[in-house]
Amino acid sequence: MKFYQITDLHYYPVKLLNAQGKEWINRAMYDQKCIAESEAILDATIQMLLDDKEIDIILITGDNVCDGEKVGHISLAEKLHKLTEAGKKVYIITGTHDLHPEPKGYSNEKGEYVVEGCTRQELEEIYGAFGFNDAIAKHPQTFSYVSQLDEKTRLLALNDDGIGWEDGFHGYFEEQLHWIKEQIADCRKAGQKMIAITHHPLLAPSPVYEFYCKNQMLGDNEKIATLFADNDIHFVFTGHTHMQNINFFDTVKDNRIYDINTASLIGYPSPIRKMELDDEKLMVKTLHPQNINYDFGSKSYMTYSRDHFDFMLNDIVDSAANDINRFVEVAECFSLHKEQAEKIKVPIHILGKLLDSLTFKKAGTVLMCKSKIAPRMYNVRLADFIITLVRNIYAGDEPYAPGTAEYDSFMAIYNRLSPIFHKIFKGDEIDNVIKGILYDGGFPDSDAVLEVPEFID
Repeated sequence: MKFYQITDLHYYPVKLLNAQGKEWINRAMYDQKCIAESEAILDATIQMLLDDKEIDIILITGDNVCDGEKVGHISLAEKLHKLTEAGKKVYIITGTHDLHPEPKGYSNEKGEYVVEGCTRQELEEIYGAFGFNDAIAKHPQTFSYVSQLDEKTRLLALNDDGIGWEDGFHGYFEEQLHWIKEQIADCRKAGQKMIAITHHPLLAPSPVYEFYCKNQMLGDNEKIATLFADNDIHFVFTGHTHMQNINFFDTVKDNRIYDINTASLIGYPSPIRKMELDDEKLMVKTLHPQNINYDFGSKSYMTYSRDHFDFMLNDIVDSAANDINRFVEVAECFSLHKEQAEKIKVPIHILGKLLDSLTFKKAGTVLMCKSKIAPRMYNVRLADFIITLVRNIYAGDEPYAPGTAEYDSFMAIYNRLSPIFHKIFKGDEIDNVIKGILYDGGFPDSDAVLEVPEFID
């Protein structure tokens, strides 16, 4: 069985909403995502999917529009109908951004203002043709469903966004969980296999994500991972984090489940997952949008999106060093809530000052560990290296293994500062976070071959 996954489209219909003005320019410039370019990116992606005559299954795993704009949902559905009219089968779920309480519009006269959003019922009507209406089992209260993908594989499509943005709940209600268990049991009774999609990550895409974004994980995630794996579900496809990652979890029974967590379609690195599943393996390949009808100047889209991402990161690092209150305001660009940023702004400001002013050589000299700094790292500014590390987390495949100049040099500096970090973060858990930022020793995050685990009943 061959299929695609895209996620976190965050589609914003600029022309339909006539977005303009200073507030709009500021929003588009400082967002981690390329929202001003989102329609062009989406259109190019849909054309790529149409051009592939071999694959007719597309999974879309939530945060379909930017912030719940009704006109965006309607417009997106119209675009997705191009796929179904061509014989493609689209299976969609929603995310917290799809039920936002205050969708935003922008104009010269009003500045930023609220536009019309959607109710859960309206979302079901708009997206019903993409999986739900033809499902073999439905949970209407949450817009969850089960679809037959082929003669031996079912899709468990699970909305985990509660009642939307304001609810703050990312998981499955008790009654929904009961329904899930029934569907899993029915699938096993029929002698078929099941894969799952849900929006929030089942497994942390990075140690740093689990450290400061624990509340953004799927609720009771270890319990759900165990339920799935111990019932012969070995693959779940997720979004939300905007990070490219493949992780796994082994239960007490030694059953394994993989979380293929995919980054945002409209933010660097703009992945399109192309996959093939058989009885022995899941082959994962990552593509990127091509032939985008947008003026990126002299740059390719991938270079443009990376530069856009780096601009945001540079602004955050500069704010940490020189304007800590602005840092608190922009922290949500990388999933750090304003309240969390406020709590740690003092140590972040101190760290920002250090990063902004020091190269590896200067830091090694000040901290009396220069002998452990690789010469080729001497003139690398710490702030620039941090930006590289953050970019790597989002792009996947953190490459700096122990023994590399990058790992050994950075850890030499960190080890001198670790007592301070242990006091700030109250323990040594931060050590594993720092090491995880440098190097991910698991599966490749973009292109991988995952063996279907042997199931132990």
